[in-house]
Parts: sequence; C-alpha cells; structure tokens
Amino acid sequence: MEPQTVIPPKDSLDSSVITQPLDLLLAALENKIEREWPSPFASVRGARELFLLTLKTAGATYRSVRWLCADKPPDPDRRLEYSISVPPLNRTILDNLFTMIFVMEDLPSRCEWFFKADWSETRIELKRHEAEYGHLPEWREWLARLTAYSDGGIAFAGVSHAEIAEPSSIPRWPNPGRMVNYQVSSKSPLPPTRVFLKYLNDWFYADLSQQSHLGGSGLMKRAGGLIKDYRKNPEAERELRRYKNSQVGETIALVLALASEMEAHLNFGLREKAQYVWGVVTPYIVVAKELHEKRYASLLGMSSHPVIL
Repeated sequence: MEPQTVIPPKDSLDSSVITQPLDLLLAALENKIEREWPSPFASVRGARELFLLTLKTAGATYRSVRWLCADKPPDPDRRLEYSISVPPLNRTILDNLFTMIFVMEDLPSRCEWFFKADWSETRIELKRHEAEYGHLPEWREWLARLTAYSDGGIAFAGVSHAEIAEPSSIPRWPNPGRMVNYQVSSKSPLPPTRVFLKYLNDWFYADLSQQSHLGGSGLMKRAGGLIKDYRKNPEAERELRRYKNSQVGETIALVLALASEMEAHLNFGLREKAQYVWGVVTPYIVVAKELHEKRYASLLGMSSHPVIL
C-alpha cells in the first residue's frame, strides 16, 4: 500500500508527545509479562517467553527506527536516505503482530506448534550443516553448540520421539498469508479476527514485502527519492522526508497495535494507558487512526476480565 501516514513537521509537533507515553506503555507491558504473568496461562508451556521475546524484539526494532530516522540530536552520519531501510524493519513488527493475533486464537496449541516448528527448523539446519561441514575440525565447536541448543529444545517444546526421528513431520509455522485462511473453509466467511488479518495482509504486508524484496514497484517506492540528489533539490528532499515520516508513523502504529493486542488479552490493567497513546497518535498518523477504528477502539473497550484462549 502506498503509505498514507503523515507526522507533522517537527515545528508543529514535538515527537516526544507520542514517543514518551508509548515508551512507558511498552516498558510497563514488558515488566508485567516478566513479573505478573496471568495465572490462567501459567500452564501454557512457553507462552510467557513467546510474548516477552516478541515484545522485546518489536521494541528494539521500534527504537532502531527512531534512532535511524531521528532529527535530533543532529548527526552528520545519520543521513536522510537511510530512512529507505525502514520498510523491512516495519515488516518484522508486522510479523510480530500477525503471530500474536494468530497465537491468541488458541494459545495452548498454537504455542506448542510455534516452538515445535522452531525446533524442527533448527534440527533440519543442524542436519544440513553436519552433512556439509561435519568432517571439518574447525566446525566441530559450532556444531556442538547448535546440537546442544537443539537437544535442549526437545523438552521445552515437548517434541515426541516420533518427531525427533522425523523433524520434517512437524508442520511449518504459517506465514501471514496462510494465517488468514488457516482452517477456514473456502465456502465459509472469514471470522472477524481473520478479516482483520486479511486487511493487514492486503494493505500492509503486501506493500512492506514488496519494498523488502524490491520487486514490482518496491524498488521505486524505496529508492525513488534517490533518483535526484535531494541535497541539491528541495522538492526531492521534501519527498524523501515525507517518505521517512510515513515509515516512522507506520512503525509507531504497528508497535502500538502489538502492545494493544497483548494488553487486551492478558489484562494487566494498562488499557487506559494504551487508549491514551492511541488518542495522542490518531490525529497525526492516518494509518494509526484506521487501525484504531477497525479494531483497537473496540478491543481495548472489552471486559476487564482476561480472555481465556
């Protein structure tokens, strides 16, 4: 999708108005997951770890984008054209969001599947490296570490003896496109959550994937602003700044959506904080306004009781 996100010029909005409350929300959510994991989910193996690592990864990506695209403090090594590196980073946050929504449809079984699929990929990677490099002494230490990591995952992921014997028997974790229609008959309408996933896939993932792979119009979307020397061409500079603002706005909208999904399902008492951030963000970021209207206004207004998945 052609980004429609717009953050006003820095003289009309101090970015800290958005980033400070968002940073506080992310930090509070991370602390809650670490220290106050809900008892209804305590028996779901790996669930806390999955939520925590997902949030940490998205948070680090969000902060990386902010640093890469910052205007302050001035730094001659932080160039405007570096903003074209943001779409692949945004796609990883979107992957985080897809995974969380999909997992929370059926937390126990999807968590098990997630970690078993991870173990399977690791085991297959190990076998491939052993076949190619196992005879080389310089690879022995590396292969021993990967073997120990893989063996340690057997108990954690609950891998069966049959699955150990045949790792490829474990179904691969679905990509976002497959999540949309997973176990839904082609003759049946999509349930509401899948309708939202389809919206994300059609309007966000397709565009970010195109820009990440530089296929179709993806190359021109990312590099079009570099055709002319923006340092000597005011209009080219304005266009590149608009692109940067749109990408940073998308980063903020996606990481806020991820935090909102987690809070709505885990119920840590952070709903008001999340709604406050949406209230600050939506007047300035068009895609955030659309995400909020499509899902998060109602999702964060749900019952205060945990959603048992």
